[in-house]
Amino acid sequence: MTDLAHPDLHQRLRALRDLATAGPLPVRRGTNVHVHTDHSFSVFRSASEAAWHGAQAGIEVYGVNDFFTCAGHAEFGQACAVLGLPAVFSLECIAMDRAAESAGVLLNDPGNPGKVYLCGKGVTVPDGAEAGLARIRGFQEQRNRGLIERVDAHVRAVLGVAGPAWQTVASQCPAGNTTERHVARAIVRELWAIAGSSAGEYAGLFTKLVGAAPKPTDADQQNQVRANLLKAGKPCYVPEDPAAFPDVSDLRAMFLALGAVPTYPVLGNPLTDGERDIPALFDRIAAWGFHAVELIPARNTDDRVAAVVGEAARRGWPVTDGTEHNTPAMEPLTTTWGMDERFRPAFRDGALVLLGHQARRRQGLDGYLDASGRPRPGGLAECLAAGRLAMVSEQRPVVAGVAVRGLP
Repeated sequence: MTDLAHPDLHQRLRALRDLATAGPLPVRRGTNVHVHTDHSFSVFRSASEAAWHGAQAGIEVYGVNDFFTCAGHAEFGQACAVLGLPAVFSLECIAMDRAAESAGVLLNDPGNPGKVYLCGKGVTVPDGAEAGLARIRGFQEQRNRGLIERVDAHVRAVLGVAGPAWQTVASQCPAGNTTERHVARAIVRELWAIAGSSAGEYAGLFTKLVGAAPKPTDADQQNQVRANLLKAGKPCYVPEDPAAFPDVSDLRAMFLALGAVPTYPVLGNPLTDGERDIPALFDRIAAWGFHAVELIPARNTDDRVAAVVGEAARRGWPVTDGTEHNTPAMEPLTTTWGMDERFRPAFRDGALVLLGHQARRRQGLDGYLDASGRPRPGGLAECLAAGRLAMVSEQRPVVAGVAVRGLP
C-alpha cells in the first residue's frame, strides 16, 4: 500500500506534500470537474490519490463528484490545497422524471425510461441535505446486501463454498457508501482468496461461477461479474426499489439546500430519444429548473459536443466536462474534445463559474443562482470573474512545513 492509500489521512496528505515539493508538475491545461473517489466507487484508492493524478495530468480546475455523498469533499479539498489545484465540490444522484417514465422516454439512463442521473455542482453547504442523502444511501445498501445474499447462495450452489461476506463490500468504502461495483469487486477478490496464488485455479473458479473465462485485466473481470451475475435476468440480480429514486423536483431541492448548481449530465452515447434533439432536451431540463449542463466528452461525438456547447452558450448556461473514473480502469483525466480548442474555452469558463460560485457563496454573496434556484441577472459574469480570482488564489501549492487544516 502506498502512502496515498494509507488509512491515516494525515499520512496521505504528508505524502502528497512530499510529492508536490519533489519536482515541477506539468503545465496546466484542461479541466475536469467530474471524478469519483473511493467514497463512491473509483479507480482511485483515496481522494488524495485522485488529487495527485489530477495534478500529474496538468488539470487546471479539478472536481470531485461522488454518488450520494459529500463525505470525500474535505479530504479532496485538503489534498488539492497541498497541490495548489483549484477544487470544485459536487455530487451525483439518480432521480425519476415521472412524466418521462410514463411516456417511455429514455434520457441519460439508456435502459430505464424516466430515470435520470443529475449532479449538484459547486456544493457550499455539504451537510445541507444529509437526511435526504442518507435515505438514498439506505436504499442502495439494502439492495447491495440483497445482492450479496444471492451471490453467497450462488457461490455455494456452484462452487460448494461460502461467498463473500457483507464486510468485504462495506470495507471498501471509508463511509460505507456501497455500490453494485463494490459487490463485483468483492466477488473477484473472494475468488482469488479461494484460489490462493494459483492463476489457473482462479481462472477455473471464475469460469465456473461466471460462465465465461476471465478476461485479461481485473477491471474487465469485474465488469464480467456485473454483466453475468448482477444484472437483470442473471442469477444474483436484485431489482431496485422505486422509492430509491426521488422525483426530479425533490432532488433539485436537495441540491439547492447544498448550495449547489443543479446540473444535467448529457449521456451522448448511446443516443436516446430524449437527448436526440438538443434544444428540446434543454427545454425539458429548464422546465425542471436546471440551468447548467455537463459533458463526459469521451462518451460523445464531435457533432454532439458542438451542439451541446453551442446550445449552452445560446442560453447563457455554464457547461463543464469530466471523465467520471467510477470504473476499475485507469483512463486519462483529459479527453480529446475537452482539450479541443473549439470547446476547451467553454469548459474552462464553466469550471471557473463553479469555482466562482463557491467562492462568492463562502463570502456570503449570491452565486450563479438566486434564492429560487434560477440564474441571477449578471450571476454568470460575476461568478466567472470570481472564479478567475479564486484560481489565482488556489494555485499556490502548500510547501513543506506549512500546515494544511491541521496537517502537522
